[in-house]
Parts: sequence; C-alpha cells; structure tokens
Amino acid sequence: MTVLTGIGIFVFFAFRYRYHLHFQEQYQLFEWTGAYFADVARVPGGLADWLGRCLTQFFYHAPAGAALLAVLYCGVQLAVWVACRRKTLFTYVLSFIPALLLVVFFCDDNALAGAIVALALPLAVAALCQRVASRKGRRILELILLPVLYMACGPLGILFAVAAVCREVADGEGNPWLFALGMLVVAAVTVLVAWRIFPYPFNRLVQGIHYHRFHNILPGLLYAAAVAAALVVLVSCMKVRKPLKGIVVPAFLFVVLAAAGTFATLRVADPVKEEWMHYDFMVRMQMWNRILQQADRKNPDNPKTVSCLNLALAKTGRLADSQFSYFQNGPEGLIPGFQGDFTNPVSTGEIFWHLGMVNTAQRYAFEAQESIPDFQKSARFYRRLAETNLVNGDTLVAMKYLKVLEHTTFYRSWARETAALVADGTLFEKRPELAQVREFRLKEHDFFFSDTEMDSMLGVLQVEHPENRMALDYLLSWCLLRKDLTRFAECLQMVDTKPLPQTYQEALLLLWVFTHQDFNGLPESIAPVNVQRINRFMADANSGKSEVVMKAAYGNTYWFYFIFRYLNQQQ
Repeated sequence: MTVLTGIGIFVFFAFRYRYHLHFQEQYQLFEWTGAYFADVARVPGGLADWLGRCLTQFFYHAPAGAALLAVLYCGVQLAVWVACRRKTLFTYVLSFIPALLLVVFFCDDNALAGAIVALALPLAVAALCQRVASRKGRRILELILLPVLYMACGPLGILFAVAAVCREVADGEGNPWLFALGMLVVAAVTVLVAWRIFPYPFNRLVQGIHYHRFHNILPGLLYAAAVAAALVVLVSCMKVRKPLKGIVVPAFLFVVLAAAGTFATLRVADPVKEEWMHYDFMVRMQMWNRILQQADRKNPDNPKTVSCLNLALAKTGRLADSQFSYFQNGPEGLIPGFQGDFTNPVSTGEIFWHLGMVNTAQRYAFEAQESIPDFQKSARFYRRLAETNLVNGDTLVAMKYLKVLEHTTFYRSWARETAALVADGTLFEKRPELAQVREFRLKEHDFFFSDTEMDSMLGVLQVEHPENRMALDYLLSWCLLRKDLTRFAECLQMVDTKPLPQTYQEALLLLWVFTHQDFNGLPESIAPVNVQRINRFMADANSGKSEVVMKAAYGNTYWFYFIFRYLNQQQ
C-alpha cells in the first residue's frame, strides 16, 4: 500500500501537476552556505523550513521533485504508523489519512514543503523515543526534546508531545497524567518564551511562521493532517475488546481512502493555473515551438497564457501571419498591464526582455521578487537581474548577483561560467542573446516609459532600432488588438516585407471597406482571394449569422476578431 501510494503521488506530480513544482522552485533561492542556514534556522520552525527549501530546489527538475515528494509523503505515513502503540493492519491503513490530506494541501501553489517536513519530524522523533527502554529516562528525554522540536518544526512540533502522552497514558504506568501535565506546561512555557525572544506576533508563533507563503492565511488542511495524525496515534492506544481480524475491512478502507484522496486532489488542483505555469515555464526555457504545439492542442484563453503564445509567435516570425488563428482577448493578451504582485510581472517581464526594453524587464523582475509574500529571494529573478545589469554595463552589480548564484545547486555552473566570461571580456561573443538585447535596448529614451501608451513605447524602440523586427510586429499587433486601424495604417509604412503578411492584408481590407465605396484603387499588395473572402464575410455578418457560424467559417481572420472579440470590453 505504501509503495502504491508513493507511485501514485509520483505520477501525479511528475506528469499531471509538474509545472506546479517549477512554480514553487522559482520563488526561492537556496544557498549552500552557513550564513543562509543560520538566517533560516534561527526562528521557530526554521530547521524544517530549511529542509523544505532544500527539497524545493530539486523541483527545478520535475521528476526529481516528484520523487522526493513521494518519499516525503510516504515517510509521513510510515512515521504515523511507527508512532502508533498497536501496529495493526487497521492502524496501518488509518496512517494514510494525514499523508493524503498533505497531498491535497500541497496542491495549493503557496503551500510550502517545509510544512510537510515539520509534520514528519516530530512523528519520527516520537517513534525513536519509543525505543528507549527506561520509562523515567524516556520521559525526561521527551520533556527535553519538546522545546527543541518546537524550535526545529514550529507549533507542529507539539505533535511530538501528543504522541508521547498518548503512549504513556495507554501504558498507564508511573502516573502518566502528571507527565501529561508536565508536557503541557513545557509546551506553554516554550511558546511564551519564544514570544518574548523572537520578533513575531503571538498568533504567528502559534500558527507557524513558514508553513504557507501568505502569513495571514491559516493552512487548515495542514492542521487537519496534524489532528488526523494525533487521532490515529490515539486510536492505536485504545484498548479494543474484539480487534478486527482479516484483511477485507482494512483493504476496503484503503480503497475508500485512495478514492477519496484522488477525488479531493483532482478537485483542488487548478488546471487554469497549471496551464499558465506551463506556458511560463516554456517561455523561461525559450521553448517557442513547444508553446505553439501546446496551443495547437488547446487554444489558450487566459491573458497571461495568450501573451506567452504571442511571444512565441513573434520569436518564430509568425506573429504577423498566424496571430489571429488563435484566440485573442485584446491588448492584455499581447502585453499584460503591470500588477504589483509576485506572479503577473514574471512572463510580462520576459516580453520586455526579448523586445529590448531592458530597464523595464529589470524593474518587473525586481518588483516581482520584492513582492514575494514570505520575503524570499528568487534564483530565477537573480539570474535575470544579473543579465539586465550586464547588458546595461553595470558589471559590479551583476557580479553581486552572480556571486550569490554560485552557492546554489542548479544555477552554479551558469553563474561561474558567466563570471569567467565577464572576466576575460568575451561575454557578448559567447552569449549572442545578451549581445542582441544589448544592441536592441533603448539608449536614448530608457528613462521614458508608460504602459498606457504602449504604441509610443514600441514606436520609439522601432525608430531607434529599425532592424528590431519583433518591436515592429508588436507595434502593429498592438494597434490591431486595440482596433485602431488608422494608427495601424500609419505604422504599416515601416513594413518593407513583400508580400504583406495575411493579417496585415485583412486589416487593410477592413479599413478600406470602412472608408471606400468599392475596391477600385485597392493596393496591389492585397491578394484577390482576400477581396473575395471579405465580401463573403461582410455579407454573412450583415445577414445576422450567429457567432458560432461565423467562427467556423472565419475564426482565423482578423475580421472575426474585430467584430466579435474585445468589442464588449470596448463598449
């Protein structure tokens, strides 16, 4: 049962929810240094938090992260079972309940792995203390370990006291209730002393400091798992007159728990967030063709995912021809507006980086990092900040970021190689992407930026660097998505591609229909087949055909977008 559960958890996180793991990894910066350990471990729950961060860094590779999570969850289950006084098949099955609750808890993208460690450690230590033969020595040891476990695991360390008290009361020897009172007093004194020493509110010291990314949220499922673990241990200590025999009832109970856990996990897992995390990961790794393949399988409709798709179209040179073959929801799907949190500026900053707006990309990376709710740093953002400073010529600042990344596991080689290239002056020869961004970056107008006048920003970028084709594509796309055909026609004069891309021909035809009585004098750049098709489109639209019918016939045209998309928002 443990092996099957571990396999199921691995499969879920390795295949069904893998980008959730990548999302978790990018919002921390784990360093293999004594100073980092001291900084993290010096608060109640710090050791569990440090161990959780250590595990989270391996989420950089989803299969490795999924395997570690499977081992951790199975470890929680086994720790609960070993902590039980009577190890029967029935209590063995019950020991899966806390682990299943933790799986559901971790489907929250802001749940931290340190919380799972903080629940597993007290149970494991309680199981080890059971091996101490001397009752007096065991009780003294447990009284001493309680404050230690509170410091290591936070308030979940109290679970150790619950397991110890249940066992002692079940044994009924040597005045166990006095021992229970002693454990209660030690627990209360420990929390009160911590309140006087550490600069945290009392409720944070009782609820946990680093169990959830948002400090004002009480992780209910985590505490439900802790309560379930305590109840399982308590049940194992009860005397039963007629214990269950056979495997039928435990096997049936295990099937029910497995089904309930699977249902709850799939119910809580958010496919919309997972889709955006998938697209953001592909943008981070510059998997442009994979983004297009994913969009061909399932057309994205979220502004953040659509913006990633449009970036991939631009990087592959297909934005002008194929943009409206996919769902578009206005300018927000090209360059989303700035929002001061830790998620929205991430993929938007990637767009500015590839456009050549280096300072804006740097601001977005910095703002996203400083908005992380639990005040951690981000290895991904540190890398981007190092790159933006190198491109801008701020080498000393960049080297500070690189020096920190040299203490990580998966960014160390890149940071050391980059520092070596900076030292010998061959950075931009060996890193063509950085060289291109340095060439395209705004040099004369870098202080001037307004996200409400994005067409002006893109126009300045294009005027300074006419060879920046992506900036021109984005400028024209911005006008089209805003349905500003007059501005589009003005900017189209900068295009020297022959023949004109399909989308541009469709937009010009639509403008011509709005401003002319017939097609006499139509530019030669417009293909006759498009003239015939717009005639059919206008006839069908004027006849009152439904949106569904029009989408089936013209869903891949700019005309369909102009009539049926973004219109209600404009009105």
